[in-house]
Amino acid sequence: MPTTDASKEAVRVTLVGMWLDIGLGIAKLAGGTASGSFALITDGVHSLSDAVSDIFVLLVSRFSHDEPDAEHPYGHGRFEAVGTVVMGMLFFAIAAIFLYDSFLRLSRDIPLLVPTWPGLVVAAISVFSKEWIYHYTMRTAMHLNSSLLRANAWHSRTDAISSVAVLIGIFGAQQGFPWLDVVAAMFVALIIGKIGLELCMDSLKELVDTAIPLKYQDEIKATVKAVSGVNKVSNLRSRESGGKVLLEIQIQVDPRISVSEGHQIGEAARKNVTDKFTNINDVIVHIDPEPHDDFQTLALPLRGEIVALITSQWQNLLPPSAIKNIELHYLGNSVEVDLYLEASHVDPQLAEKLSEALKPIKPVSKLKIYSNVLETNVTDKLS
Repeated sequence: MPTTDASKEAVRVTLVGMWLDIGLGIAKLAGGTASGSFALITDGVHSLSDAVSDIFVLLVSRFSHDEPDAEHPYGHGRFEAVGTVVMGMLFFAIAAIFLYDSFLRLSRDIPLLVPTWPGLVVAAISVFSKEWIYHYTMRTAMHLNSSLLRANAWHSRTDAISSVAVLIGIFGAQQGFPWLDVVAAMFVALIIGKIGLELCMDSLKELVDTAIPLKYQDEIKATVKAVSGVNKVSNLRSRESGGKVLLEIQIQVDPRISVSEGHQIGEAARKNVTDKFTNINDVIVHIDPEPHDDFQTLALPLRGEIVALITSQWQNLLPPSAIKNIELHYLGNSVEVDLYLEASHVDPQLAEKLSEALKPIKPVSKLKIYSNVLETNVTDKLS
């Protein structure tokens, strides 16, 4: 789904939930005041807080679905994670207020009010309404793979669960246990606090670049290994951003293939992964020769230095015009040299002298000489 369509769908489902929260919040506050139910009043505050969080979701979703730009080359998905953490903290604040008010009511000597039947009606309507919006929002969140919409869906579920607790509390109070109405409010607060903790923990894992599960990593590695030309997956690094996975994969290929062929293998590996796993947003493939050791190869001189040493050793044996190309292969802790000559054949004695001349150059371990027609000489180790 294009980014603009995803953003519109997220906005649509959030607007529906927001107006429902506003309507239910007002109805609960009015019903709680009329019926004398403290649990229903606190539940009304909860619904209105849902509406506030819906507005927050709208603002964050507007930015999180924007295309990558110069300042945010990996996109704006982390806005969702930050927004989810803020929502989790909001849940904690609401839970603390509910618990504090409930404690004050239970600790006072003032008799508790017994809620009347209108409170039951409003609570029942809230249960069905919020459960419906939960399923609607969650379906959209799964479709868009949006952590923020999932958070908002669970916020709606807390309202449905809290309304069930309110129903029980009001009914229990009417049966001669007025304290049950206050206990119901405390139960609501604990549910909100628990979900707030879960939302914060999940999003903080994303913000600190926690890797995807090992089982998921193994599935990705198997997909990469299935590509012809990939000898080994030597490393895989992963992180998440806005519900999408970002990958860096290090693969080993035959050390003597061309750069373009190695690139082609890497592109095939990238495409296999993105085709199979739809929630992977970006894949960077690093191509290494096999065998390969980063610490050893980094100690070796680069092409300019090695070619200068080689040609200086050959200055009395081979004129520069006779050299068509020099290819270097960095393998392990040494360099193998492929020499391509303009001549149609190579004198074996010349080949031996060229090989002997390279022995003082320590990084060079092997020399292969090719003519315009075919390979005429392959020397063994220069050591």
